[in-house]
Amino acid sequence: MGPTCGLQTCATSVHDQVVHLSSLGDILVTALRKPQEGPWRPAGEVQLGEGPIWVSNAFLNQSGDQLRRIVTVSAWNDDRHFHECRTWASLGEVCAFNLPMKIGICVVGPRRDGKHHGHWTQAYRHPVNRTIKFRKKNNPEIGFKSSWERIWREDFDEISTTTWLEAMLGDGILPDVCFAVDLPVPAKEARQEILDLAARRLEEIWTTRTLPGKQLSTCDWPSVCPHRGHCMKGDPPSGRYGFVKIDQLG
Repeated sequence: MGPTCGLQTCATSVHDQVVHLSSLGDILVTALRKPQEGPWRPAGEVQLGEGPIWVSNAFLNQSGDQLRRIVTVSAWNDDRHFHECRTWASLGEVCAFNLPMKIGICVVGPRRDGKHHGHWTQAYRHPVNRTIKFRKKNNPEIGFKSSWERIWREDFDEISTTTWLEAMLGDGILPDVCFAVDLPVPAKEARQEILDLAARRLEEIWTTRTLPGKQLSTCDWPSVCPHRGHCMKGDPPSGRYGFVKIDQLG
């Protein structure tokens, strides 16, 4: 069995965080794929011309004519939009497979104490009829009365995932936190430039035998590197953190 990476957290209750993330994952996957849409499948791998093999992390739709990728973010703006469209995980995949991509964006809110504070995970419950709301549809800037209880999704199993999503849709919340970005295939010359660059970078990675230097400019933005903590402490790469030595991949 290959190395696995557990949950790295500073939260005081790991169990509560795991339950929270499980609940969040459930509602996200329910919202992302329509019931009538067939399952997505891993895109697999493709050779870059006569060069190295590109191993994909993207998915293909049921018909196989469009790539799929899911991005969860705490917030969304123009800077994050262009970053996600130009990253290897998006533009690289599009060029490698010569297929357009639909990027599903899920705005899950900021994370504090191991939990995401956003509409996917929190709502207001009426003190009498127990209906849930997220904002006043006609007056979104005006909050609810103090008698409304702020609840976490994972604490109320009696509220179905469908009911929660329908309430988000009814209050006009869902389009704000769940939407798609379409990324077309670049023109022939631009695509070939990306493919050539990818081939060179993959070859550099494959032939690297010493640990490269730290890239401090990418530790925190536009998203926090998952290896920032142990890297800054000086811990060497290991299977504990999800690293696999290249010479073990042959």
